Amino acid sequence: METKYTKDAIYICRLMFGQAVLELLADNQPVTNRTLEAKIKVMLPDAQPALIYKVALDLLNENIS
Repeated sequence: METKYTKDAIYICRLMFGQAVLELLADNQPVTNRTLEAKIKVMLPDAQPALIYKVALDLLNENIS
């Protein structure tokens, strides 16, 4: 059973990636795994972008009701 916190984390991941995509498009950059990882690195400098990207994609693929 999913908790409110799990759903909140998924929504935050979606917002973060949406923001990253919008920033890339605004800068006329391609939206690729590499550019998204680089953008996440800027957004979360102390984090591991590849790990965050993988976890966020796994969360984004989950079906939330």
